[in-house]
Amino acid sequence: MKKFLFFLFFVFAFGCDTSSFNTAYQDYYKNQQLYIEALLDNDTQKEIKALKELIKCGKYLNFDIKEYKNKLLKLTKKLQKKKTATKKNFKPSSFKKYLKIHTTNPLKISFPKQTKIKHFTLKNRLYKEVFDIKNSITPSFITKKIGNITLKIAQFDKNTVRIVYFSRKPFKLNYNIKNDTLFVSLNNKQAVKKQKTPAKKTLFSHKKIIVIDPGHGGKDSGGIGIGRRYEKHAVLSVAKKLAQELKKRGYIVYLTRNKDIFIPLKKRTHFANVKKADLFISLHCNIAPKHSKSPNGIETYYLSPTRSERAIRVAKLENKEIKGLNYLDQRVILGFLNKDRIIDSNKLAIDIQNGMLKEIRKKYFVKNGGVRPAPFWVLVGTQMPAILIEMGYLTNPIEAKRLFNNDYQQRIAKGIAKGINEYFRKNY
Repeated sequence: MKKFLFFLFFVFAFGCDTSSFNTAYQDYYKNQQLYIEALLDNDTQKEIKALKELIKCGKYLNFDIKEYKNKLLKLTKKLQKKKTATKKNFKPSSFKKYLKIHTTNPLKISFPKQTKIKHFTLKNRLYKEVFDIKNSITPSFITKKIGNITLKIAQFDKNTVRIVYFSRKPFKLNYNIKNDTLFVSLNNKQAVKKQKTPAKKTLFSHKKIIVIDPGHGGKDSGGIGIGRRYEKHAVLSVAKKLAQELKKRGYIVYLTRNKDIFIPLKKRTHFANVKKADLFISLHCNIAPKHSKSPNGIETYYLSPTRSERAIRVAKLENKEIKGLNYLDQRVILGFLNKDRIIDSNKLAIDIQNGMLKEIRKKYFVKNGGVRPAPFWVLVGTQMPAILIEMGYLTNPIEAKRLFNNDYQQRIAKGIAKGINEYFRKNY
């Protein structure tokens, strides 16, 4: 009754009718959604625009907009500082360019003008032919088998892309540079040996894009388990194996990181959205609380609010980095979760959990930790079905060793790939 009387007072006092009041409320709701999109896309300009509209509508509706005002003020100051710094430090030559890569034989790589290319040979346990392309960026990590020779292309450091051909036996290659393009061809018998028949590509895998997110990395080690085993290393190793498994099945695959580097949570989801991924898979390892018994098992999570203490505990461990997203942002985002995407993510989580258990249990006993909802912020920004897998406990003496075992990692990867196949088979 008090709210209704306040509403009548507001209408008469400010001279607005119910239709204009409803319109303002709708605009406020719409701009909240735009604000969320801006947050998740790291689009500061869009965020400022949405905040201005929220403040304008909020004033009209007599809402508490103090937090929005403070956020707008901080963003405006930050943007002004950034513009000033950019003007001072702008150097056209400092901008790196993306390479265009075609992994055929001959390998063909187009690079920016005035790029330096260095070639050298290494011999240890393996024979290696290496090319370093300076002031360049590779759009993705690439690995390819050519007979008995392996080709790998990756970002070596922030200024250099490294191309490596390697084999256990000596081999020869030819290369030349023409019109800002590097051509590399293998001319020995190893390169033309009959390769294994690739796994059959299923119809639903054609052009489906999967983004794999190895959790943590760089300064963020993630969980540290028995024997000083780091979560960031285990998940990256499994991610690379999973990428290979999925490529065999005909999927297009991207990794949010392909080496030990730190990437903020919001950039991981933004990357998946830019790539227009069909699925987002985040890989992690679990850590048990101190003074608890030694739990074990594999768990798969999908994004959803929950009251489960266990799910909240696990989410808190993975959400440590989300300091940049204040309480206001978190509250707004969780209030606008897409129900259809939650349902699809739940289905995906069930199929992948089953796929992993079936594959791993062919050789190892593993506990089914189940499929659970949890508020993982790495999943919030995705515009596609997304899940987070806790592949086992680094605080469990048996699982800590297994998570760094090559055969065990391969079985996890194969199980996830089978689960993805099953999800697409049922839903497409």
